[in-house]
Amino acid sequence: MGQFATVLILLFAVSLSKAAARLSRIPLPLLQIGLGVALAGFHVHMPLDPELFLVLFVAPLLYVDANLFPRAEARALGKPILEMAVGLVFFTVLGAGYFIDWMIPSMPLAACFALAAVLSPTDAVAVSGLIGLKRLPTRLLHLLEGEALLNDATGLVCLRFAVIAVFTGYFSPAHATISFLTVVLGGLAVGAFLGFILMSAEKGVERTIGAYPAAQILRTLLLPFASYLLAEHFKLSGILSAVAAGFVANWLLQEIPEVETRIKSEAVTDLMQFTLNGLIFVLLGLQLQAIAKSIPSVVKQENFASAWVLGGFVLSITLVVGALRFVWTWVVLEWSFFRHKHEGGKAQHTPWRLLAATMLAGVRGAITLAAVLSIPLARQDGTPFPGRDLAVLLASGVILFSMLAAAVGLPWVLKGLEEPPESSAEAKFRNARVLTAQAAIGRIEEVEHRLSQNSPYADSYASIASRLMDYYRRRIEAFVGDQSSRIKADRLRVAERTIRLEAVRAERREISRMLHNHELEPGQARALLKKLDNTEATLKGG
Repeated sequence: MGQFATVLILLFAVSLSKAAARLSRIPLPLLQIGLGVALAGFHVHMPLDPELFLVLFVAPLLYVDANLFPRAEARALGKPILEMAVGLVFFTVLGAGYFIDWMIPSMPLAACFALAAVLSPTDAVAVSGLIGLKRLPTRLLHLLEGEALLNDATGLVCLRFAVIAVFTGYFSPAHATISFLTVVLGGLAVGAFLGFILMSAEKGVERTIGAYPAAQILRTLLLPFASYLLAEHFKLSGILSAVAAGFVANWLLQEIPEVETRIKSEAVTDLMQFTLNGLIFVLLGLQLQAIAKSIPSVVKQENFASAWVLGGFVLSITLVVGALRFVWTWVVLEWSFFRHKHEGGKAQHTPWRLLAATMLAGVRGAITLAAVLSIPLARQDGTPFPGRDLAVLLASGVILFSMLAAAVGLPWVLKGLEEPPESSAEAKFRNARVLTAQAAIGRIEEVEHRLSQNSPYADSYASIASRLMDYYRRRIEAFVGDQSSRIKADRLRVAERTIRLEAVRAERREISRMLHNHELEPGQARALLKKLDNTEATLKGG
């Protein structure tokens, strides 16, 4: 019962965190970490098993992110995402690894590379939680999300090689390259295969017996766990397997699911994302107390003058990792602009605010903590793994420093950041809104004409059709008109949505009153409320 009670306490803490963050205006990830620290002070303890953490939390979250990732952005940003998720990881491991070796000579070089490897993955969820999704430019957000989908696996593979080097005292670049490609490509293949099989089977079952939302959603939720475990069984990348399964599920979803399936799936996905993300940061906070208690022993073990030396190391590593990210991003963008100019395009230079935003957005999160805790306690001969306790402390400090830097620095940097040109995904979305509105207007005219023929209510039908077509015309103006007409149409649309929402809420209050006074049966109330809920969800999404 002890562990079960602890899980319930953690879930309750996560459920309170959103409201607490809004009231206190503390960024949600930092507040959830603080809740974890507070719970640890009340002797709530939950050991973090790195392997279980990766399969239980990371695999499903990355699967969902891959499944929701815009296909157009995946194609448009594929190259820069790979440059950040693979090239930057290697650049960080090498640069930070040699810097740590220079700064802390007592730490073996392979152990320094292990620490650098765990610091290479970034956490896009933490970034969006720290400053809010709406304050990040869309393309930058997609780039960060795509980078975070892939760099976890790259960093963990690098960590595996560094640990092997500590165990054996030997490192072969050729063998490491072959192993890396095998682990990465094999993991992608396993996930893609499972995703294709499940989604194809789902389509066949739906055509044969019809939709059954609860079972379909459950089977879909099991896919990332199956992908991860199968890939890990063959010593391949489980993380990339879950990501590949998510992408394949996204790409194979050609038909729009039934309304009931779509609504339930979105609700379950939102619940899962919020719960797992919250638990990740609360668990991170729970670990910090035990990690902090190890500071005196590490200071004594490493013969440091004081604990302040550790703080200096953490700050130095955070700055170096950020500088490496800044340099890599600048080189990649400048090279891209140079090629664009060479091909006859306009000369451009990288805006420094974009570089600063990209650097600050390289927040380290729970993956880094799970990875550093996965470093073995001892080598094969029983001797302690060199520098492990120190690595855990330094990684934890970098996580906190990078989060604080993003929470403070990103809002300031983003104030003057010019929005990049509209992405292909955004252009397609705007075009879809216009075309669907035009299709609706055309259909309304057809139906109104058919109903009005030889009907005494022709004027009423025309009035109804006119009101509906006005709504769709305002939508078109909001997306294709000039600046003034777009502003006017958008304000009218917002005003209409606000009024309609208030009307729906008034209906709901009246239903509650009638139910309370026994003027309405509970079953009838549920049916009415379900329709109102769907209407409100549609209005909020429009």
